[in-house]
This record gives sequence, structure tokens and C-alpha cells, in this order.
Amino acid sequence: MAQRKQVGNPSDNKRFQMVATTLEGLENVLAKELMMIGGNDVRTGKRAVYFSADMDLLYKANLRLRTALRILKPIKLFRAVNEEDLYDGIASIDWTEIFDVNKSFAIKTAVSGKFFTHSHFAALKCKDAIVDQFREKFNERPDIETREPDLVFHVRIHRDQVTVSLDSSGIPLNKRGYRQADAAAPLNECLAAGMLLIAGYEGKRNFVDGMCGSGTLCIEAALIANKIAPGLLREDFAFMHWKDFDPELYEIIHNATVNRIKESTHEIMGYDESMSAVKLARKAAQAAGVEESINYRITDFFDEDPPEAPGILVMNPPYGQRIEMNNIELMYSEIGDKFKKAYPGYQAWILSGHEDAMKSVGLRTFDTHHLINGKIPCRYSGYRIYSGSKN
Repeated sequence: MAQRKQVGNPSDNKRFQMVATTLEGLENVLAKELMMIGGNDVRTGKRAVYFSADMDLLYKANLRLRTALRILKPIKLFRAVNEEDLYDGIASIDWTEIFDVNKSFAIKTAVSGKFFTHSHFAALKCKDAIVDQFREKFNERPDIETREPDLVFHVRIHRDQVTVSLDSSGIPLNKRGYRQADAAAPLNECLAAGMLLIAGYEGKRNFVDGMCGSGTLCIEAALIANKIAPGLLREDFAFMHWKDFDPELYEIIHNATVNRIKESTHEIMGYDESMSAVKLARKAAQAAGVEESINYRITDFFDEDPPEAPGILVMNPPYGQRIEMNNIELMYSEIGDKFKKAYPGYQAWILSGHEDAMKSVGLRTFDTHHLINGKIPCRYSGYRIYSGSKN
């Protein structure tokens, strides 16, 4: 039989342990965000930040965190070395106290170790345990929905240790709702927000994205500048389908989050040579409700001068991987020259997966972070641009 340890109760209003997942390299940024909204016992892990919370903070985290992908609530730890142990451990949770039979759900599994080697098989066992419990109690069963479920449950199996978590977010939090489906090689929204927060952007200086593509950096900058929480762009979270969802508490937190919005007076500029990219960027900005805050221009970065300093420029130029380039080192050298000529008084930041090209910028970095863009390891480097020849 499985050995079990209960670590949380979904209907308990006291503090409980939670996990916010993120992208590699953004753990410290997310930890700072969590502390800013009242997270306690905050500690970082790999692509995750652990903290203690109550329902108030759970709702805030989903609404306000810019660099979190999911907010998970662990509810059970147990040991399993075979499929019977796994089934029994999942069945020992009273799922009928967590959600109603008319809700749909999905199971996401991650397995490592010798006891379980196929995540799909483990997911089926977990699904069977949940469905059987409802069928035995109500003679009905909830639906399995893999595309747009009401609820998502995460089961992580590492060796013989099983952790079961409720996903309070549902659709990943980086999916704000403004992304255009046909955008080419777009930045993950959480990565874009993390880059801005690393750069110290708070909306109190002018902002430029010199190669804006489909506009993610500018949109995330506008959300920050106007103090618009990213979760306000969506209407549904998985926690709304939990039995212990408190709509009155959520409304209080939602209204307080709305009341924090304050229009920025600083410029946000996005340049791109591609008419189609700028068209998509404008549509996305409109969907995000920040089209009035962003000035997109169909132009070459090298032909434009920025708004007056002080300011922050953040760029994600081509790496030569997704987009073929004949002489990428020359382009990066020209970027450095443009910084020196047109951007004194600015902080400039470049995200790139091409290490040799980054050396061609020809400026001294004052800060560097290692981030992942999709599956591409990248350097994110900051430069202080001075007048004259200090670089």
C-alpha cells in the first residue's frame, strides 16, 4: 500500500505552501515579485519559487505576477513504487471536495526514475483513480478535456516520491490573451516582462524596442508603465472552478488591482522594418488595451533617433538561428555604433543567443544574465551609454 502524507487541504483558508513556476533565469525576479505582493517564506528553486500563501495571495499571484507561468498548490505527498501505489495514493484524496462532477479536468505528469518511465501511463492511472471515485459516489463521472479543461492537476513523480498539486492558473499565465496566432518567433510574455524587470524598467523613463517584431516587449512595457496587472487581461482561472472559490474575496482583490492602474506619461517606441510585423504588434496592443501608450513605427532601427534621455532600450535582435543572416557580427557591431551615436543617457539591453556576435557590440557590459528563449540559451547584457568615448 502507498505511504501517504497530507500536506494541504483545498478548503482550508489558513496559509499553505505554494509553488510558482517560471522560466530558467527568472527565478530571482519572480521571488522579488512575490515578496512585493506579500509572499512569505519565499525561496527559489530551478524554474520555480516556493512560498507560503492564503487564498488572498493565491488570487493576487495569478492576477499580478508578470514572470510566473503557473501557480501550483501542492495537496498531497506520498510514496509509490508501482501502479497500484499510484492509484491508491491518488484515490486517497477526496476529489469530490475539490471540484464538481460537471467540471472537466486534465492531468499533467512529469516522471523520472526507475519506477515510472512513461508519463502518459501515469496520467491514465491518475485519471482512473479520480473518475472511479466520482462514479462510485455519484454514479457519474467528470469529463477529461485536454485542450481547455476547467481544472488542471499536476502529478510529479521523482523516483518513488509523488507530489500532487492543483494548478490554480489553468491556462499558463504567460498567455495574456493579446498574442496574435500568426506572430513569427514571438517572445514568451513572461520572458519579455522578466527582461524589463531585470533592466529596472518601471515606466518612469522612456522606452525603446529597436527591433520590435510582433511587439511583445513594448506591450509588456506598457502594462508595467500603466500598472496594469497581466491577469486583468483574462476572465477565467482554474481556481474559479474549485469548490472553495470565494467570489467575494476575488472581487475585492480584482477591484483593488484595477484601482492600481495609472496612466504613464513616458514614451514607449517600437521600431521594425516589417509592415506585417508592426501590423500584428498594433493588433496585439489593441487587444491588450494599451494601443494609446505605444508608438509603433515601420522603420529601420539604424535610421531612427530615440526619445530624449534618460531611457531604456531593450532589443532582441536576430541570432542567426531562426532567421538566416549573412554577416550577423557586422550587424551587432553596427548596433553598438548606433548606441554610441544616438543613445547617450540610455541603458541598453540586448538578448541574444549568438555569443560571438555579442562580442561585436564593442561596449562594456555592466550586467549579464543567462536566460532561455524557447530552447535557445541566451545572454542578456546591459550597457550604460555615455556621451563621448567612455565605452
